[in-house]
Amino acid sequence: MEINFIDKNKKEEWNDFLIKNNGSFLQSFEWGELQGQVERLEIGKGGKKLLQAQIIKEKVPLFSYFYIPYGPIFSQDISLEEKKESFIALTENIAKKEKTVFLRLEPSVFLPETDIFNSKIAPRRIQPKKTLILNLEKPEEEILESIHKKTKYNIKLAERKGVKIRVLDDYSNVFFSLLKKTKERQNFISYPEEHYKELFKINSKDFKARMFLGEYQDKIIVASIVVSFGDRMTSLHTGSDHEYRALKGPDLLRWQVIAYGRKLGYKVYDFWGIDDEKFPGVSNFKRGFGGAEIEYPAGIDIVFNNVQYQIYKAMRKIKHGF
Repeated sequence: MEINFIDKNKKEEWNDFLIKNNGSFLQSFEWGELQGQVERLEIGKGGKKLLQAQIIKEKVPLFSYFYIPYGPIFSQDISLEEKKESFIALTENIAKKEKTVFLRLEPSVFLPETDIFNSKIAPRRIQPKKTLILNLEKPEEEILESIHKKTKYNIKLAERKGVKIRVLDDYSNVFFSLLKKTKERQNFISYPEEHYKELFKINSKDFKARMFLGEYQDKIIVASIVVSFGDRMTSLHTGSDHEYRALKGPDLLRWQVIAYGRKLGYKVYDFWGIDDEKFPGVSNFKRGFGGAEIEYPAGIDIVFNNVQYQIYKAMRKIKHGF
């Protein structure tokens, strides 16, 4: 196996492989720059690239672990044996790193089975396990037909009431103020505001952040960040003012995101997570727009030091309750 560490000179080549093989924006070169402490590993054989993985180093007291969100990304043109060989090479390389207790993977495709290392189902999940994917290459009439009649009604209602949607290339502070209100209602975790500001400083041919704002009588009542990478658009966090919920601004905004994506030629729209247990209301809202439901494989921890791994789990349970 040929193992290479990728630097900034191969940014375009890195992203091209991801886009060709349906890689997530979380594996993009740009997202890695936003995260800071990452390594980018490329594994090949006989001059043929088999796998890419952007690995985030996470520090906890006394030691560290590595995390690969929606990865690694395998070439779609490799055999099952090549997939297994390259995956083993990846884990063996990470295992050699000093003070690395375990590797956490949240893959987007099923990983090859191997008994080289001790692996366990991860006790917690960071990225969504389920999501809805909408094919933007369908005719608009077909997309409209798949939208629930109540959602269609809400879109028309928002239009009649005078809600307008604007798209910005720059960050707007109103987003975070609305997000804070929404977090209090729905009890979810978000990044600090500085993270979202940094997101809008990225501007490349492959990666783009946009702000969608819903406005009513000169007041912003809903705001959403949408990220595009390659031919895919993904909605991240959305914040809204509950006082104006009767205007159905989020419904109109979401439809405008879909229409905007189709206009610019994107092929896929990812609603970024559904969870009927934690967020039943939001999940049903997203389902109102149609789309295919996707469930990703379970996250796994590949454990290199079992004693320290058990200490990590105990510390986390004390701090977070899980």
